[in-house]
Amino acid sequence: MNRIKSQNGFTLVEALVAMLISGVLASALLSLMLGQSRFYERTDDQLWAEQTNRATFDIVSSELRMASAEDLLAAESDSVAVRFDIMRAIVCDSTAADAAVLMVYDTVAAWGLDGGLVGTAYTDPWVEDFEYADGFLPTTVSTGSGPKATCVANGGPGTNPDDTYAELSGWTGDFASGVPNMGSMVRFYSRLSYHFAPSTFFTSRTALWRGAQELVGPFENDARFRYVMDDGSVRNSVPASQFDEVVAIRLIVTAVGDGANRYTVERDLQFDIPFRN
Repeated sequence: MNRIKSQNGFTLVEALVAMLISGVLASALLSLMLGQSRFYERTDDQLWAEQTNRATFDIVSSELRMASAEDLLAAESDSVAVRFDIMRAIVCDSTAADAAVLMVYDTVAAWGLDGGLVGTAYTDPWVEDFEYADGFLPTTVSTGSGPKATCVANGGPGTNPDDTYAELSGWTGDFASGVPNMGSMVRFYSRLSYHFAPSTFFTSRTALWRGAQELVGPFENDARFRYVMDDGSVRNSVPASQFDEVVAIRLIVTAVGDGANRYTVERDLQFDIPFRN
């Protein structure tokens, strides 16, 4: 008598149980993948917002901190403008009734500065306050070895390039004090402005602009400047008659993600930029 051979396999119940377990595992795996995706998107937005705030602080503070309250040209809630030095020099000697020899010791790249304002300022040795002449630049009489020889003869360094020495005239027509004295610091400046305005890259967001160039964004639309006064009060704006009372510029912004993700992360930033004394 022949016996029926045993055939290995799954029963229907076993197959259903296996499918159920596989579904649970697949669901858990999908949930894990979605969670990792959400984490990545949130982290990406967070990094974007934090980098936006860091860039804002680095750019604005490095330039505005070079100014003083005397350099303020505008102080509004959405904008601030200052005189920004593009060249600094020391007076070696006055060579005529209206001329002086200078040695340039510092120059700054002038990219992105506003047009329409150039000027000159100087202060005598051991004097803090500058005398300003907006719209005035002295006339170059000569540069090179001649002015350099005058500077060296008066104790100036002789190792600087020849083109950093110059004889300039025209002082008495624009400065009440006339020709600057030996040892005076001279500043040649232009206008630098920062303002908050709608971003051209991020719809319905605000960006920080430097002159005509969009620098950093996006921010919430309540980004603003504030002004800390010498009595401790904080103003939304300051009239020109009270510029000398401003001790610091305050930035208040909320940086957000770049909008590429569905999870928008916000990072608040408030910091003060004190003026130099």
